[in-house]
Amino acid sequence: MELLIIKERRIDYDGSAIRSHWAYRNFGILGDSLVVFRGKCNVKVEEMVDIEDLRLRKEIKGDDMVHYILELFWHPDILLASSLQKLLIARLVELLWNYGIEASRRGDDIYVNGRKLSISIATVSPVSIKIHIGLNVKTVGVPPGVDAIGLEELGIDPTEFMERSAKALVEEIEKVRKDSLKVRWVT
Repeated sequence: MELLIIKERRIDYDGSAIRSHWAYRNFGILGDSLVVFRGKCNVKVEEMVDIEDLRLRKEIKGDDMVHYILELFWHPDILLASSLQKLLIARLVELLWNYGIEASRRGDDIYVNGRKLSISIATVSPVSIKIHIGLNVKTVGVPPGVDAIGLEELGIDPTEFMERSAKALVEEIEKVRKDSLKVRWVT
């Protein structure tokens, strides 16, 4: 799996990165990948994957977030994608605990003191599993009514967290992959 952490420039997330081969089209990364970057978030209606959010006309945006775009060319199964998404969210919660932050997972979101730190979606394309996770750096630009919290308010340096969390997520995915390869079928 290839990891790319982009620190030298900002990239805004509009939802289109959830399409297959985004990392290949934009960065020449062919195959399983995790691309991590910082930028705004403003998911366009035509790019919304979560039908519930679309039906409720929810706005998905923020002015400063860390984004994780994962693509795995495994069997494109939506149940597997959703399960991996929740595993990765749980791994991020564990990492926040290492910083002394009492974070918790509710479904596929991270909360700190009842305030929302993350957004996330998992889906499949005909060829891959796609997962997006976004963590607020600041809460500016978050839709009204969302009680949000950001990494900076928690005293966490976003650049250092990008590095540390990206490596932790890749390790988790590699462990899942390795563990799936070392067992035999039963009959």
